[in-house]
Amino acid sequence: MMSNIILALIMLSLQKWQLGVEAVFNKQQVYTATFHVQWFNASPDGYERQILSINNQFPSPTIIVNRGDVINITVVNQASEAISIHWHGITQRHSLHMDGVPGVTQCAILPTQSYVYQFNTNEQSGTYWYHSHSGIQYGDGLKGVLIINDPNDPWKNYYTNEEVLQLSDWYHTPVGVLLQAYVTSSMEDPIPDTGLINGIGQFNCKICEYYNASIQTGETKRYRIINTSIYAAFTLTIDEHKMRVIEADGTILNGDMCVRSLRINPGQRYSVLVNGKRNPTRNYWIRATINPFRMFNEKFNTSVQPNVSAILQYTNNNGEYIFAQSPPMTTFNNVDGIILELITSGMRSMDESNLHPLKSNTNRIPNNNKNTKTIVLNVKVLGSSPGYFALNNSTFSHSLNTTLLYLLLSDSENQLLSDKNIGLIETNEIIDVVINNIDYAPHPFHLHGHFAWILASGKTNEGFYNETMHRNIKYNLHNPIYRDTWTVNPNTYIVFRFKANNPGIWMMHCHNDWHLQLGMAFVFLESPQNIKRYYKGQMSSIPSHCMH
Repeated sequence: MMSNIILALIMLSLQKWQLGVEAVFNKQQVYTATFHVQWFNASPDGYERQILSINNQFPSPTIIVNRGDVINITVVNQASEAISIHWHGITQRHSLHMDGVPGVTQCAILPTQSYVYQFNTNEQSGTYWYHSHSGIQYGDGLKGVLIINDPNDPWKNYYTNEEVLQLSDWYHTPVGVLLQAYVTSSMEDPIPDTGLINGIGQFNCKICEYYNASIQTGETKRYRIINTSIYAAFTLTIDEHKMRVIEADGTILNGDMCVRSLRINPGQRYSVLVNGKRNPTRNYWIRATINPFRMFNEKFNTSVQPNVSAILQYTNNNGEYIFAQSPPMTTFNNVDGIILELITSGMRSMDESNLHPLKSNTNRIPNNNKNTKTIVLNVKVLGSSPGYFALNNSTFSHSLNTTLLYLLLSDSENQLLSDKNIGLIETNEIIDVVINNIDYAPHPFHLHGHFAWILASGKTNEGFYNETMHRNIKYNLHNPIYRDTWTVNPNTYIVFRFKANNPGIWMMHCHNDWHLQLGMAFVFLESPQNIKRYYKGQMSSIPSHCMH
């Protein structure tokens, strides 16, 4: 009898110990913050203007958490217009109402009001960002960086330190003012005046400021590079340094691509490894160039000042700067020449289609022809003065007085499905989406709630997807890149695949934000019955009426 009691006590102690060990290894942290959104004056590139940002900081605060942590942020709107925050790349599994799209998943946050965003990072890790999804506000500064560290990152033993480089186009006129003219006239896409690196640029300045990145002699360092622009694609180079690409949009890559220049579209993120020189003789320029914009009739337009630079400063083992002076100015504005030299010397620039994940068995691409649905979306401009972007001749428009989520929960599903820009998909369906870009400009597309496998991508002017071309397209079903933001080239197609395993109302849109404002978006209504079951009993927390 006594021995049984002792055995039971031992077993109970072992169970408690095991629970304690699990609690240690699965310890979940909560990142808590209050974000006060307001306007203030600043001169990030030497030109003073009003900036919409958070807690009077520009750039806005960087959020750094670990995989599995909870993010809990109270957003207080102290601005004069409605706002919202989208967490770019976060799949919001079981937290659809935290996705941050007014008229789709939430009501906008009105002036003087606040809203609490709370969601779990779950199994995600990597480089992400957050930005307003109301109007085109993040072009005025309402955006920031979100890093989710992974304790099991397979690359972590290959670098000793890391740093973020946030690239952004920049307008001297508030983009809200430009937007009013853009949607009511026949003007072409507004061209940014210049660019910024971590909130610092150089525009016609006599004494310019530069962001100072650092690297220690002989070390390998990780740089997380994010394009938070509303319009501009950038080409980034680091003088006399190569970049090994190890991450794209949160997906760990095999590292086979080592480049001298990195092309990055709005919304995209990359991590690269840079090897520090053992015996450097100076500091070096980090150069980001806004790519020329393809306009109507194949014409190109450029920013007033398309080049922005930062300085890669070398430090010793004690973290002290080795060189006090800036890099030589003789090559400061010679970015075009450097890129041309890379091409003529045979050095590779980055090609999205040649990026491959480290482990093809992780997030293995689903392949079930019986359960595959193909959706073809033709993107083109309709009308003029102003024109609008349409997918299959239909232009997306945000709901102004309610949300799609509320309409679904109030059994107005048929009303949703009558919208040509909303497509129904069901649980476990495999969705192949074809985008035919019937336009002269490239478009970076972002899918909310999911990552997608990029199966095939046409080169510029290669032609559009059709039944004849379908038989000749070579699909990568072995190791395609898996990401949330990708580029469809002009006058051609892209094919991507995702699995319907995350019930929600998920937006897919061009991340050229001027084009989003003119309707270049589509919504996937995924597993509506599962959404209803999940939110059953929570209708009181989903507002029925909005004032966007």
